Amino acid sequence: MDTAYVDQTNAIKIYAIKNLASISDETFRLLFCTLSPERQAYVSKFRRASDYQRSVLGGALVQRMLQDRLGREKTDFDIIRNAYGKPYLKNYNDLHFNISHSGDWIVGAVGNQPVGIDVEKMGTVNMEIAKRFFHPTEYNVLMACCGISAQLSLFYDLWTLKESYIKAVGKGLSLPLDSFVLVQQDGEWAPVISENGDTHYFKQYALEEGYKLSVCGISPHFPINIQFVTAEEL
Repeated sequence: MDTAYVDQTNAIKIYAIKNLASISDETFRLLFCTLSPERQAYVSKFRRASDYQRSVLGGALVQRMLQDRLGREKTDFDIIRNAYGKPYLKNYNDLHFNISHSGDWIVGAVGNQPVGIDVEKMGTVNMEIAKRFFHPTEYNVLMACCGISAQLSLFYDLWTLKESYIKAVGKGLSLPLDSFVLVQQDGEWAPVISENGDTHYFKQYALEEGYKLSVCGISPHFPINIQFVTAEEL
């Protein structure tokens, strides 16, 4: 397997920010003002403080990722979406990004080739969900786990990995989770070849206890570490 976990200019880059109680209202106000009018209108629809904060941080994180790639002086980003809802930066065919959020965390990935990312806060799960949505091979492996803890951990491994793949492919949930199978080879998740022949590689990161974070990309070059940022740094 030729997956390379290295830090290099053209590699995928992973970001993460935590929505902390210590982030001031003033910081959120300043970040809100940096968002595009379209994003501001979207964010303003939220009535729950946690949803509003998460959306503001998500929008600001996207801007930070794009500025790191294109230059800090760049502030006007024309973000569009494909038919399945995946965001793209207009007129930049070689720049791809994706974000995800769950619980207190917002994460993002950016690269020169298609990339998908998914984070999930772990909780109790009815394994009938796995039977319904996962590939039979994955479900059988899941059922063979020794102990509830190991089973739950594998469930969220599979869920986030599969979500990251369908986000990288760019078809969202129109691509059934059981239409492809994830298997481990020599302690790593084996690549998956999509319908158009592209090979998709996987990498998981330790974010915080109780969370699972998975990334999928056509590029086999993943960073060794996540870049953690604060609200004040956005």
